[in-house]
Amino acid sequence: MLKILVCLLCFYLTGCQMAMDLAPVINREDRADVSLGKDKGRPIAYDSAIIELKRGTTYIAYPYWRWSFDNVNLTWLDQCNVSLKNRFSASTEEWSTGESAFGGWDSEASIFVEAPLKELGYDVVSHQKSAFRKRYEKHRSELLLSAHIKQIKSNICNVFNILYFKDADLIAGNATILVHWEVFDKLKDEVVATFDTYGMGVVEKPTKNGEQLILLRALEDATDNLARRDDFIQLVRGQSDIRQLLKMEKEQTPIMVKIKKPRTKMLYENATLLKRAVVQVGDDGTGFFISPDGYILTNLKNVGNAKMIAIVNSHGVRQSAKIVRRNERLNVALLKMDLKNHAFLDVADEEIPKALKEVFTIGNPADYTARSTLARGMVSSWRMKTKKDQHFIQASIPTTQGYAGAPLMDEYGHVLGIHDGRNLDETTFSYFIPIHDVLRALKIQLKQD
Repeated sequence: MLKILVCLLCFYLTGCQMAMDLAPVINREDRADVSLGKDKGRPIAYDSAIIELKRGTTYIAYPYWRWSFDNVNLTWLDQCNVSLKNRFSASTEEWSTGESAFGGWDSEASIFVEAPLKELGYDVVSHQKSAFRKRYEKHRSELLLSAHIKQIKSNICNVFNILYFKDADLIAGNATILVHWEVFDKLKDEVVATFDTYGMGVVEKPTKNGEQLILLRALEDATDNLARRDDFIQLVRGQSDIRQLLKMEKEQTPIMVKIKKPRTKMLYENATLLKRAVVQVGDDGTGFFISPDGYILTNLKNVGNAKMIAIVNSHGVRQSAKIVRRNERLNVALLKMDLKNHAFLDVADEEIPKALKEVFTIGNPADYTARSTLARGMVSSWRMKTKKDQHFIQASIPTTQGYAGAPLMDEYGHVLGIHDGRNLDETTFSYFIPIHDVLRALKIQLKQD
């Protein structure tokens, strides 16, 4: 009652703006405890934040005098919004633009989004981890998270110093926001889920750029609300029974692929022919023919959820291929083109190449002028990802972005594996999925013609 009387008095004398009612937000200490533990789930990266308010929406209030801000630390000489610029017509502010970017992956906003995710145990792909290789670090992520801010309600205190009778150029206050989250699956090439959460941001100690800090803290709080949701946790974990996935793979209808008698010439004798068998898939991926009648193996991430994909051969000729089969567990896909007697790569007989074995790969670095680049290394180790029942051949071959889906070959050009495409931030070695694991997962049966 006293506040209302004071406001009526100040309005009568000078004009007064009431504080804006904030959206109800649950305090962090009252939220459910969450910890992902050892199962961090799929790598996730914050992508962007966009403010999407309707033009003319009132989103800031400048309440008059100090009693409107119970949570702001002011000295007895400071007051809020006493100057003429925050009185009368300037006592509120309306959104005047369309969509406005609020911060991308390598901006200050990313720090506030990543913090609660990291605290709760998510596998966060952060630009801070790789200052000199940002592009490749982000490439490791499987899920992208974007924030669309649909509502802002904020009360801003522009500090006015009574002693000097001027603005102190310091801002404090509070705000609540409503965030519409979108989760983009890079392997499926589509938005796979959306969520809505509220967040509250408070700046108690007046500071320069306080208005932006209030929104950043509100975005951080909205992220914390998102990270504790069971449906979001299940999505990131991608929890599917591995036994069920393996059962589904076995129940697939076999795809018969005709091959010819394996070549016995050394790779350097067939280098030109082998390069013809390797193609660019999509914008920056690699694939290779495994039969003369047009079957191509590549990474699933290269094709996403498309039905058709562009293929560019070693001479730069562009054609289309149909996606025949996908396997998310191993991140591989089988494509088909209507061709006959095309150059292709033979599949090696051995399942597990020995350490120190000399190996080769052919890929398409991001620079298209370097298409069909041949590289050499050796098998350095054998790895396993238990939760996906997946093995990897680790080879000491440095690769870049365009190598995702490239073949790993022995000295005869026979395929031992396919580039996994998810560790391109590495500089000294690469992971390849064993070719026979790929054939089994896609239920491909090779039949000699």
